[in-house]
Amino acid sequence: MTDQRPLNILVISYWYPNRTNPTLGNFNEKFALAAAGYNKVSVIHVVADESMSAAEEWEEDVTTSVHVQRVYFKKGTSKNIFAKFSRSLRYLNYYRKALLKRNKQLGKMPDLVHVHVLFPAGIIALFMRWFYGIPYVVTEHWTGYLPGSYVHQSVYVRWLSRLAARKASKLLPVTHNLKDAMIGLGFRNSYEVVPNVFDVSDFYLPQTKEFRPKKQILHVSSLRDDHKNISGLLRAIHRLSGIRKDFELHIVGDGDASPHIKLAGELGLQDSFVRFSGEMSPTGIAAAMRDSDFFVLFSNYENLPCVIVEAFASGLPVISTRVGGISEHLDESKGILIGPKDEDALVHALNTMLDNHASYNKPELNKYAGEQFSYESVGRRLNTIYREVLGMKNNNNHPK
Repeated sequence: MTDQRPLNILVISYWYPNRTNPTLGNFNEKFALAAAGYNKVSVIHVVADESMSAAEEWEEDVTTSVHVQRVYFKKGTSKNIFAKFSRSLRYLNYYRKALLKRNKQLGKMPDLVHVHVLFPAGIIALFMRWFYGIPYVVTEHWTGYLPGSYVHQSVYVRWLSRLAARKASKLLPVTHNLKDAMIGLGFRNSYEVVPNVFDVSDFYLPQTKEFRPKKQILHVSSLRDDHKNISGLLRAIHRLSGIRKDFELHIVGDGDASPHIKLAGELGLQDSFVRFSGEMSPTGIAAAMRDSDFFVLFSNYENLPCVIVEAFASGLPVISTRVGGISEHLDESKGILIGPKDEDALVHALNTMLDNHASYNKPELNKYAGEQFSYESVGRRLNTIYREVLGMKNNNNHPK
């Protein structure tokens, strides 16, 4: 008989929105909200805050379907090895205290811990398994494991990360590309790829589109040139402007646009072929997408950026580099893939897409985004995984 009881899931993550960084790990928050569609989900997040005067502060957030406990502690400024070790012990102890407080409130231990990012959150979950017998799964997002953006870690950190990975019930990287990278680095376990969750509710097909004499190309990113290669995109737009005049690139971003504005001016693009906007809210980005004809991303490395999924949900075909897990979802029915840093290929792709963007099936693009990345679809998959790990039949027909 199917067990229909909602599980008690505890989420722990080193990255999670907090008062010192309100957008940090907001994708992890979305995972928690997706899981809460089927189970009872709580979050513990411990944050070091240098600006505090008190030794510690506790905060509870019950504004959503997820109960969030945040613990802030004064970080301290010393960088010697003893101070770092002391901070690590305090960090671990605050998780222990927060877990006991959560258990007292709910009357029981979590059935399962869902970790986001192996280090250091996976170490916390490892201790919870050793001392309290709670199994855990790990969702990994970190691009630092990928060959194109590899980040060297100390032998000690890598050993602890591999141990936490091996003792997990299952590893859940967000792309197959990341899975392959982790296997190559020696992270041994059972894997299942579960993509990032995106709130596609604000991103939908336009009912009508205002006529504009120029076709609208959209780019949304952090504007970091080493990552998003805005300079390469601008150089390609400059070359394209020598071929045709019937387009405009709209660049939206929350990073420093000044070097890109300077380059656009030097190339004679500003106000004629390129316009810049600052940071936009999700609803503002959604409106910009409905007002555009297609989306472009010329990144040097990625995992699977949310803007591509949001573009699909808005019915936009996409031009992107073949990096990270993008090619797992972007095929010829959804846009054009090119090599990173290949400006010749980008010019050709832009020129082709300007003539053919209307031929893409917008309702199918929107449908794909909802079926693969919505709260409901990812929440259902997580629920199945939780129950499989715990040896239970799933209750996906009975969301909470």
